Amino acid sequence: MIVHTSKRDIVRFFRIITGLFLFVVLFSSCSADRPKTTSIIELISVPKADKGGGPELDIIKGRVNGAGPNQRIVLYARSGAWYVQPYADQPFTNIEPGSTWSNQTHLGTEYAALLVEAGYAPPSVTIELPTSGNGVVAVVIKEGIPPFWRRWWFRLLLGLAGLGVLWLLYRWRLHQLSTQLNMSFEARLAERTRIAQDLHDTLLQGLVSASMQLHVANDRIADDSPAKPLVGRVMQLMAQVIEEGRDAVRGLRSTSGNADDLETAFSQIGQEFASEQVSDYRLIVEGTARQLHPLIRDEAYRIGREALVNAFRHAQASRIEVELEYSNKHLRILVRDDGSGIDSKVLETGRDGHWGLAGMRERAESIGARLKVLSRAQAGTEVELLIPGNIAFVPTERKK
Repeated sequence: MIVHTSKRDIVRFFRIITGLFLFVVLFSSCSADRPKTTSIIELISVPKADKGGGPELDIIKGRVNGAGPNQRIVLYARSGAWYVQPYADQPFTNIEPGSTWSNQTHLGTEYAALLVEAGYAPPSVTIELPTSGNGVVAVVIKEGIPPFWRRWWFRLLLGLAGLGVLWLLYRWRLHQLSTQLNMSFEARLAERTRIAQDLHDTLLQGLVSASMQLHVANDRIADDSPAKPLVGRVMQLMAQVIEEGRDAVRGLRSTSGNADDLETAFSQIGQEFASEQVSDYRLIVEGTARQLHPLIRDEAYRIGREALVNAFRHAQASRIEVELEYSNKHLRILVRDDGSGIDSKVLETGRDGHWGLAGMRERAESIGARLKVLSRAQAGTEVELLIPGNIAFVPTERKK
C-alpha cells in the first residue's frame, strides 16, 4: 500500500504536537504554583480565666490540621503581658501522631497557641503576640473559661430568681392587702350587725310597743269621735315607719350567704319602677356569678340602686341597661341610659341638697373600688363601678 503525504498534512501534525507540548507545560506550571494547604490550629479546652501570676497549673489541649514536619506548638498565657508556657526554658509542645497536643500552662485571662517552624525562638514575655510569618505558621487565641457568675446560664437563673422574688413580693403584698380589707370588712359588718341589733331592741321595739298602745287607745275611741280618723292616720304612719325600719335592719344584718344575688336584686328594681316611663329595661350578665363578700355585695347594690333610681326618676330615659361582668380580675357594674344626661358642673360638684353622686363616690372609695360617671346633656349617662376581684370575691377555699 502506498501512502501519499502532503506538505499541508505535515504542517498540521507539527501544530498538534506543539499545542500538546504547550498544554503540558502550562498545566505543570499551574500545579507548581498552587498554594499549599493552609495549616489550622484549634484550642479544644482551656483552663479557667484567672488574673494569673500564681503557681497554679492546668491542662490546655488542642488540635492542628495541616501541620508540617518538625513544626511544634508554642503556648502563651496572658497575665497583663503574655508569658510563654509552661516555662521559659520549656517553650515547645510536640504534636502527637493524631494531630493533637496537650501541655500544662499557668493560669491567665486568655490563652494562645502558635504553630511554629523548627528553629523558631519564641520570646519568653511579650506585650503583643507574634503574627503569622517569620517562622510563625498559625496563631489562635481564646479567653479562659469564665467563673460561674459570669456564665449566661447563671445570669439567666439570676434574672429568673429576681422575677420570682418580685412575683412573691407582689403576691405577698396582695395577700396582705386582701387580709387587711377582709379584717376591715368583718369589723364594719360586725359594727353594722351591732347597730341593727340596737335598733331592733330599742327603736323598733319601742315603736311596736307604742303602736300596740295606740291600737288599744283607738279601740276605746268612739267611732263618731273627731279624733278617730286622726288616730287612724297616725297608726298607718307608724306601721309604715316600722316596716321601713325593719327593712333597714334587714339591710344592716347582711349574711354571707348572699341569698339575694345582684342579678336578682337589680331585676327587682326594674319591677319596682315598672310604672315609670321607661319602656326597655335590660339586665345583661357576663361570666359566671361568684360569691361576694357580704359588705361588698351590699355596697355594690346600693351604688347600683342609686344609679338606677336616678335613671328611672330623673333622666327621662326610655331605655336603661345594667351590665354585670364577673371575671377573675374584677366585678364590673355598668348602668347606662339614653336620657337627658347630667350637666358637667353637677358631675363635678353635685346638685345642691342632693348627696347621690357624692354618696356613690364615698361608698366606692370605702371598698377600694373605682367609680366612673360619664354623661353629657341630652346624651345619656353611664355609671361604671369596677371592683378588683381580690376585694370583691370570696376566695374558693373559704366557701363552705
